[in-house]
Amino acid sequence: MNRISPLAITLALALSAPVALADEAAASEPSTIKDSAKAAVSTAITAGKNLLGGVSDGVTEGRVEAQGADGSIVVSNLEQLDGQVSVELLKVETVDDGNLSALLGFKNTTDKPLRLINLRQTGALLAIDQEGYSSAPLPGLLNPDDVTVPAKTGVRQKFIFEGPSASVTSIRLWGRDFEVKQ
Repeated sequence: MNRISPLAITLALALSAPVALADEAAASEPSTIKDSAKAAVSTAITAGKNLLGGVSDGVTEGRVEAQGADGSIVVSNLEQLDGQVSVELLKVETVDDGNLSALLGFKNTTDKPLRLINLRQTGALLAIDQEGYSSAPLPGLLNPDDVTVPAKTGVRQKFIFEGPSASVTSIRLWGRDFEVKQ
């Protein structure tokens, strides 16, 4: 029951490195201590970032490889989207609070439900304006991270972005732009 996870061990080792290097450098010059501490902290931060990046990638990979409880196929990038789901930008408008509302249509062409995941992940879904600047979906419950599309049918899903719709020229999903109809 009292198992120590590999994550805990890795973090403990990464965080103990600065202490060990500082002990070695204690008798040395002040600049050596500073350099040792700098290197140790830099290594610990790099290890932590790599660890968290690996965890995030592993979660996505696991979700893609495992079929959903409802039998759905998980889609997490443009390559998986192609040939299974058609996407259409149905409507763009400014909502009451001045933000942009984009209604996307997703049509599933397969015999199984499809679940599009990680839509709020950085850069997955963006509103692009006429000057080439982007806005991500607003955080919180307004925008779903996943959209499930039943087999052989379509769903409409609204996404809310910061800023008005007047200057938006396209909505980008996983690197593909869907132009706003004038």
